[in-house]
Amino acid sequence: MSVLREKIFERKGEGSLKPQNTELGHIEIPVTFTCAQYRDGVIDGTITLIEDDHAPYMDLFYTHEDTKYSLCANLDGDELNIEPLSISDFSPQMGERVELRDIAFIADYLKLKHREITSATNKIFCRFDVSNLKSFMTTFEIEEGKVTFFQYECDIWKDIEIYKKSGITGGVQIDLNDDVRLQSIEGYKSLLVKKINKILRLASLSQGTYIDWASFVLCEQNSEGEYERIYSERKIIRTEFSARPELTPYGDLSNYFKKILFQYTDNLDTDLGFHFALEWYLESLNRSLLESKYLGLFTVLETLIYRFATTQKPPRIFILVDADFKRFKEKLKKPMKDSLRALSMDTENRKAVYLNLPCLNRYSFKDNLTMFLGYYKIGYSDIIEDLGDLINVRDNITHKGISEREFDALIDTCDKLMALVHRIFLSVLNYEGSYRNWISKHLEIFKKDPNTDW
Repeated sequence: MSVLREKIFERKGEGSLKPQNTELGHIEIPVTFTCAQYRDGVIDGTITLIEDDHAPYMDLFYTHEDTKYSLCANLDGDELNIEPLSISDFSPQMGERVELRDIAFIADYLKLKHREITSATNKIFCRFDVSNLKSFMTTFEIEEGKVTFFQYECDIWKDIEIYKKSGITGGVQIDLNDDVRLQSIEGYKSLLVKKINKILRLASLSQGTYIDWASFVLCEQNSEGEYERIYSERKIIRTEFSARPELTPYGDLSNYFKKILFQYTDNLDTDLGFHFALEWYLESLNRSLLESKYLGLFTVLETLIYRFATTQKPPRIFILVDADFKRFKEKLKKPMKDSLRALSMDTENRKAVYLNLPCLNRYSFKDNLTMFLGYYKIGYSDIIEDLGDLINVRDNITHKGISEREFDALIDTCDKLMALVHRIFLSVLNYEGSYRNWISKHLEIFKKDPNTDW
């Protein structure tokens, strides 16, 4: 059996199954259940109806196949909630009566509340199980406390690389400072999940694959100095895994986070769309078709440049405001008509030219990209002489379906685009340290402007 299918959590008992569909919300079905989470992050289980007569529920499962459910249970005082839950397989057993047994389900979240926080003055720490993380003695400070990465000792990496599928490889522990004291579990969850999401995004950038959290455990120190689990939550993770060389060495993650974590502010997401750009970058690494990978990488640039352009004063999207451009078009109408008639152009083609005039009122992508690179003092001449070459390949693939370049030439251009994307990410984070140069394939000290372009 694959290590990816090892159970890391398991519960069983009796509970209540409820449809989340508002039209069926009045239904509550007593069930026995099993549930588990595996090392690949999947949450699944089975349910069996408790009532003697299962026939009344046949219509529910047959005619509402897309219905989402929630399952609630009390397990010796622990409150368990599984939702949203989807029925993945069921086979009614026909005999003297209809029986619905071992109905298989999959779920997105599994939440287990042990108790409330005893005192707002007690110490708290949390731990996350995470996927696809490689780490070596990684520790760093955050505003709220200390973060420690640890890696599980098992053979899971072999299966991850064989099946190209994500798996839980390690964990992240956050020890909170004494002055971080909140009144509720929800308060801690909101704070810590937001923090871990940022940390794992940056880890994903460094290691070139999706790194996600699969479980969250919150613990409170009791009067005897021991920590007790008060709340845990488990969720499914993204299945994609891209086995790519890391951007920065995993053995130096402590330095990586010390340099950039405090640079990753909310403004990078709102003003540059950093989060969405990173999603496109990671998505592109999972694409086997080179042209598709190129478009994914180019979308990283488009995401960053569009957000950058819209936040300039004034925004660098349209050159003239709408009213001025309308007056400009009106003044062009007659001389254009005369000039195009002189070229023997028919009415339909003259109309097509006129309808394309709004394109003249937009700043070019190349101009905005150049301005962006200059704003952040990011050099590019050592990577590519003319940024227009990158844009031409993108245009050909988008509008013609082919790059119109030989395969080796397309690989070379794709490598240059990758190198520019890497430099932009590290530059806006003000990174200092070693990184893997995508052109030379060697580790070297990162420089945002090697040739002093700016």
